[in-house]
Amino acid sequence: MLRINGNTNMVVTLIGYRATGKSTVGRLLASRLGWEFVDTDEQIVNVAGKSIAEIFRDDGEQDFRELERRQLQQELSRERVVISSGGGAILSPQTRRLMQESGPVVWLTAKVETIVQRLNEDSASTGSRPSLTGRGLVEEVESVLQTRFPLYSEAASFQIETDAQTAEQIVDEIMSHLGVENGGAA
Repeated sequence: MLRINGNTNMVVTLIGYRATGKSTVGRLLASRLGWEFVDTDEQIVNVAGKSIAEIFRDDGEQDFRELERRQLQQELSRERVVISSGGGAILSPQTRRLMQESGPVVWLTAKVETIVQRLNEDSASTGSRPSLTGRGLVEEVESVLQTRFPLYSEAASFQIETDAQTAEQIVDEIMSHLGVENGGAA
């Protein structure tokens, strides 16, 4: 049985701004660990039957954040799962606490320029996500990152920069932090 720092039943939660690699890295990490992968944004879209942008437009950010909090609470109660959380999941103090109690919280970071480039290259993501500030993309990313930085920092067990690394390299680094030998599940 696989143990991470002596614990066999836990959750690994990935946090960070959108386009930092949470979903891509999360899928690969879960595969290597032999665990399940959950993308909470995908789960919310499935449950609501509409995109996140539509939820923001029709129901408001507060309702979306409540859906996000409930979805994360449900997923964090499970075992042996890697969770890709939404970029704003750390806004709730209760959710930050639950993440930390459930297992390691990995903060994936990238420079503003990298995030903007990735978002511009992924039109499907940009179209399904709401503007959080009504500003241009660069200004929005800078503003939101500045606001969320202390919350990501508070929630994180450790931080990994994703700018110049492949998903495989990032997963290798996460597994090293977790005390798991590369190669995956036992």
